[in-house]
Amino acid sequence: MTNGSYLWPGDKMRAFFRAHIARETSLDAAAADKLSEALTSAVNRMLVWDVPAELPAPAQAQVQASKTKTAATFDPFAFSLPVVLAKTGRDGLMKRLADIKNAENLKALAEAQHLAIPPSLKKAEDLRKAIVTATEQRLADRKAAAS
Repeated sequence: MTNGSYLWPGDKMRAFFRAHIARETSLDAAAADKLSEALTSAVNRMLVWDVPAELPAPAQAQVQASKTKTAATFDPFAFSLPVVLAKTGRDGLMKRLADIKNAENLKALAEAQHLAIPPSLKKAEDLRKAIVTATEQRLADRKAAAS
């Protein structure tokens, strides 16, 4: 058996689900797309062996459409907060977070990366500070657990 490959939430995972749904069911394109979106948002990562080489023609068009739709969508897994903090320090993480202007995207980032921030925060600058503080706390907790 060959080694599998990991799929993370995004276009590849969505395409994987779409291809299998199209191949194994008789759902119409809209229903298949809705189901693949639901599955993609429900799965954090998956190890797969059977990656479809080529998608069926309707699914290929849906992948292209979803790429244009998701190009403007924020990806909370684009970078790892603890890694950026460890490599570049507090200022480096603040610079990286300064690129994220939308407060909702900052909240999504914190939630996706399992950081506890106060839900009452509304301003982007306050959210950035809370994310940095929570990330520092996570690294401190990891160091304490390792000792």
